[in-house]
Amino acid sequence: MLWRFRGMWYVWNMLKGMCSHILPPRCLCCGGSEPGSSGVCGPCAQGIRPIPTPLCSVCGSPSGTAGVCLGCLTEPPPFDRMTSAAVYDGLIKDILHAFKYHNATFYKAFLGKILFDELSKEEVACDVVSFVPLHWTRMISRGYNQAALIARELSRLLGLELRFDVLRKSRRTLSQVGLGRALRKKNITGAFCASGVADRAVLVVDDVVTTGQTAREVSMALKKAGATRVVFASVGRMLI
Repeated sequence: MLWRFRGMWYVWNMLKGMCSHILPPRCLCCGGSEPGSSGVCGPCAQGIRPIPTPLCSVCGSPSGTAGVCLGCLTEPPPFDRMTSAAVYDGLIKDILHAFKYHNATFYKAFLGKILFDELSKEEVACDVVSFVPLHWTRMISRGYNQAALIARELSRLLGLELRFDVLRKSRRTLSQVGLGRALRKKNITGAFCASGVADRAVLVVDDVVTTGQTAREVSMALKKAGATRVVFASVGRMLI
């Protein structure tokens, strides 16, 4: 029986080699022939804008001066650190939109890699990785959680445990897209629950940060559940 499995393995690898020779890998964005290890070529990757520095050392916003911004000093957020890999515009906006709304899940490795590269610039010091959950009705309609897919790639690169049972969205909310700051806050307040994180540091992954209200609500739920530290990380960040 074992020889049959070995034979199938050899045939599979031979077919993969033939396919990669006949149909070489292409950049996921432009179709170029040198996609790099994460599936996106160098020129396309260079079109992704990093968040302009200097940044607030807590909320990660471009505050204009190093250290903690005035907003975090006067009203400290429930998270300990928030960081993002890129400005949410141009190519990264197009990628994330396709990834989130049009089943373009093949971008997950690239998105996980650029977030890993950003987190590698500083000490993450977390015990587990989690992600912003969807309500079960949204999960059924979409079929996947985009933040969970990024978190899976990131946890593998960081060598940290990915936990699916840490956060839960306890009630259905309206889409945050198109809502103003006040409505976003009202819409998401009290929508998350957390458990199983007592005395643990948690890295939470999301695709995009807009006003930061989701990050605040998720972090409050984690701290209420006993988390000692919360780092909120997103691929994109809207500068407002």
